[in-house]
This record gives sequence, C-alpha cells and structure tokens, in this order.
Amino acid sequence: MQEFIQFLRQQLVLCLRLLELSGQQREALIHTAAPAVRRLTKEIETVIIDLNLLEKRRQAFLQQQKAQSAVEWLSTQRDSLEKNMALQLVGKLEKALNQLKTVAGDNKQYLDKNMSYIDYNINVLTGAVAGITYSAAEAGGVGTLTGTKMFEANI
Repeated sequence: MQEFIQFLRQQLVLCLRLLELSGQQREALIHTAAPAVRRLTKEIETVIIDLNLLEKRRQAFLQQQKAQSAVEWLSTQRDSLEKNMALQLVGKLEKALNQLKTVAGDNKQYLDKNMSYIDYNINVLTGAVAGITYSAAEAGGVGTLTGTKMFEANI
C-alpha cells in the first residue's frame, strides 16, 4: 500500500506542477511572449515525460495486483488509514486532472486564435491562401485566388 501511495503522491506533485506551468503558458500566450512559450513548452514536455514514466510503473504495479484501476484495487483493500489516504489522493489527483483538462483546452483555443491571425496576415501579405482562413469551400466554392502559390520559386 505504501508503494501505491508513493505513486499517487508523485503523480499529484507532477500534475500540480503541470497545472502551474500550463497556467504560465496561458499567460504567455495571452501576451504573445514567444520565448516564454517555448521555454514553458520544454518544461511541460519534461514533466509529461516524468509523468508517463510514473504512470507506466503504476500500471505495472496494478497488473501485479491483478487490478484494472486504482479505485478497483483500493476497493479490495481492507479499511485502514492508508486506504483512506490513498482514496483522498485519488480524489485530489482527479480534481487536478480536470483542472488541467480545462487549462489545456484554453491554451488550445489561444493557439488556434494565434494561428488564425498568422494565416490571415500571410493571406493579406502574399495574396495566397495559407491555411483554411479563405479557402474556396468557405467562399461558396468560388476560388478568388486562382493559381497563386504562396512561395514562388522564381522570385
């Protein structure tokens, strides 16, 4: 049980760190601070790698115990202080993951808006279709920009 509690604690710490970094990334995206976004993305990637390794170890532990999930395994354990602690950690971990899902969704929206802005500006500057901003399908099937390539080889 102590080993399982240790997995949960480590996962909770990593998830909270990931939540903190994702919040900082959101602020950097709002303020269009590209260097900060790059730095935070690298830090997030490191935390995710650590979290994946920990999850593999936890899954191996659950397989040894012949359980499909943490809640299933905990339900088979006798009532004790350790079991209550593990259940509390599972609850906190679930709450942190839900918050992380919300923050990640917000960050995705900010990235999508930034990409739309970049596509629009490339369209305006080059007179060509970049991305899906002004596609022929959106214009009712009529292509207003015929045969224009975004990057001409003969320039």
